[in-house]
Amino acid sequence: MVPRFHLLEGRYNNAYHDMSVLLLEESGLDQIMGDVDVLLLAYHFPNIRPDISIVNYLMDRYQARFLSFAVNDMGFGAPFAALHMLQHYLNSGNYDRGMLLVLDQTSLPYETEGVGEIVEPDTGAVLVLDRLAEGGSSLVGVEIQYAESSIAETAELLLDRLCVQVSVNLAQIRLLVHPLLEQEVSGTEWFHATGWQGSYDPAHWSAAPFFGLKQLLEDRCTDEYICLMHLEPDDKFIYALLIHTGGYEEL
Repeated sequence: MVPRFHLLEGRYNNAYHDMSVLLLEESGLDQIMGDVDVLLLAYHFPNIRPDISIVNYLMDRYQARFLSFAVNDMGFGAPFAALHMLQHYLNSGNYDRGMLLVLDQTSLPYETEGVGEIVEPDTGAVLVLDRLAEGGSSLVGVEIQYAESSIAETAELLLDRLCVQVSVNLAQIRLLVHPLLEQEVSGTEWFHATGWQGSYDPAHWSAAPFFGLKQLLEDRCTDEYICLMHLEPDDKFIYALLIHTGGYEEL
């Protein structure tokens, strides 16, 4: 890999620890860091400051005692893999609240696929989820599956697995999907059987699905389920997240 430091000129040069603090403090979620049991960081592009451990930085800044680690090298599916891990921690009964930070910055001193000549904005999203309970936004389940044959059939299989966990029917679910996945499933009966269908703008790196989820959570009805489905078109992996939106949580 040939270093090209001139590529940093004119870029944002944002480090993930600074982005995290800005995101948490502007949203007010810095006030609940002491109540977070598990903190996960997910990103696609490397941090411009590899000398700083983001999760340890946040633990020290907010004097928190959460279990924490980072997930990367999984493309834009990294946040869903992190949530899959979070589900196991919450289901163990020893942890009640989890936080996911999704960050991506594109100031890199080398050429990499996905970063063009035009400077795109750095992005971040934060999601707080509780263990499945009567109140609060809670994590029902996460499914990850390679579409060996039909993408539409694999997506239906994942949704069925999630629905079985809480005995919910399709009409109770608002479905938010990657636009390329919507093209694959728009002609299926199960897709139109859901209570609402829509796609999100994939332009904001790995945080893109969670920007769309934020809007749904702001507009949601009481006791509603939201299923977020992401497609990695290059490797045909489908990631699905089901949450219950009872109560109120920040995103």
